[in-house]
Amino acid sequence: MQVAVLDLKPLAEALREAMVKGGVKVYLLTTDSGLTHPKSYGPSLALAGAVVRFAPRVDGEFVVVDRKEAIRLLRGYVGLSLEGAEPAPLVERFYFAFLRGVPFAVEDWVHRLYIREYVKGGGR
Repeated sequence: MQVAVLDLKPLAEALREAMVKGGVKVYLLTTDSGLTHPKSYGPSLALAGAVVRFAPRVDGEFVVVDRKEAIRLLRGYVGLSLEGAEPAPLVERFYFAFLRGVPFAVEDWVHRLYIREYVKGGGR
């Protein structure tokens, strides 16, 4: 999956369920704000076992399902809609973008949370 900020609870829950119950491997490419935004489910998916990487920006938001089906996430003032897409170009685009992304370590995320709370005065 490639998304700037994974703030869609139903999609995050579906991915988590696929990982936990179905043994499906989930790969997520997001941005730094996708890991630090309060409404992002990226870190919790990493805790559940998703392989997460981040990049300065992502080129489009989409989900590729087993290289056979791709779904574009379209955000707008009306909300979110899903649209079918040709999987082959999206698979290739995701693959190369994912390889260039920086691996996300859950330990680093927990450390950043600790530092942020300490700076706010929670460590006194």
